[in-house]
Amino acid sequence: MAKKLDGNTLNETQIQFFNDSMLFLSTAAEDGTPQVGPKGSMRVLDANHLIYFEYTYDHAYANVKVNNKVAVAGWDAKNHLAFRVNGTAEIHEDDEFAKKALEGSKLEKAAVVVVTIDEIFALA
Repeated sequence: MAKKLDGNTLNETQIQFFNDSMLFLSTAAEDGTPQVGPKGSMRVLDANHLIYFEYTYDHAYANVKVNNKVAVAGWDAKNHLAFRVNGTAEIHEDDEFAKKALEGSKLEKAAVVVVTIDEIFALA
């Protein structure tokens, strides 16, 4: 059962979890159709934000354009940890933030998506 945690700021354990685990992004289309998929580039930007590179421009991208409410979840089987955050996604394309975030990456073209953490849940 998911347990909602106090606040919207990741602690050190959660930061390590979100940086080290395979994470899955859940979005919903304008008509409410759900979509979930892995985001290998997702990591912690700071204690209140996650960041990932959107280079497929597929379902998640289209969904966030029309409905910016998202969930990110992951599972660390070795340590028996699982967390989910609910948040609000903001897409950066061809702006200074995106250019700086993409510096040093091997991606020729990508949007940079920042998820502001609204809620944190412990799942295990």
